[in-house]
Amino acid sequence: MNRRATGVVFGLALIAASGSHLQAQAVLLQIRPHVGDTLTVRLEQKVEMSGAPVDCGPGTKSRDRAQLCSTLRRQMTTVSEVFSRAIVEKVSSDGASVLALTDSVRTATSRGGALGRPRRVRGREHSIRMRVSSDGSAVVTDEGASDELRSIFGQMPAMLSREPVRVGGKWTREMRMPITGESGALGLVRATFHLDSLGNNGDIAYISMRGTLTHDHRDGSNSDVDGWMTGSLELNRRLAWITETRAEIDVTSIFRPTGSGPMRVRTRITQHLKAGIAR
Repeated sequence: MNRRATGVVFGLALIAASGSHLQAQAVLLQIRPHVGDTLTVRLEQKVEMSGAPVDCGPGTKSRDRAQLCSTLRRQMTTVSEVFSRAIVEKVSSDGASVLALTDSVRTATSRGGALGRPRRVRGREHSIRMRVSSDGSAVVTDEGASDELRSIFGQMPAMLSREPVRVGGKWTREMRMPITGESGALGLVRATFHLDSLGNNGDIAYISMRGTLTHDHRDGSNSDVDGWMTGSLELNRRLAWITETRAEIDVTSIFRPTGSGPMRVRTRITQHLKAGIAR
């Protein structure tokens, strides 16, 4: 073997060894932005809701009851697209203060028929301040924030491990989340996260997630909830920010409104978020 060929083989072996070492190494998965970082964020979300009285299930045999149930069933689909910016104003050992500016929102809603044409809302100077922790959790800190902005940015649960993780490692989280369609009610999510792989010389962490959702009865509600969620996220470790998430949530809840019989509501949410440094 000549000297040149030997150098090529040695180089390939070195690359393979470094990649193997990287995959075996435990790494920190944290949100650690810098003051002045500005990220553009695009959120696409689809929410499909259907509801009917509990006794209007597939087993309904009476023709009259079946006809009545068909009039009582409700369906609604909402598609939204939000363009915003996140500006890091302050940082500390446990997180960052972030100013979120909504540049535009496009929505379309259907109630049982075809979706209407999306309508883009422009020229709105909406802003909200949030506290983003190193584990990925985020809470709105503006007391005067509008309900619209709170619904857009919401409250993000903790998703990242507090301890270093190796590729193939797992960690679990419990999160409390609002239940769509039931004001004030909260669901309890138990999720398992898995570090699938590292890419780009360890700069990108690819993480998958699976979880179940039940009712958190600490809010005093007597409704029942059963559901699941699955998703993935990409953490840019050099940028110290989650740059992409995909999530799918499917929830069936039975709640008992005052003055009427129990209702079964199914909610299916698909969501895609993409973030990157503003150019």
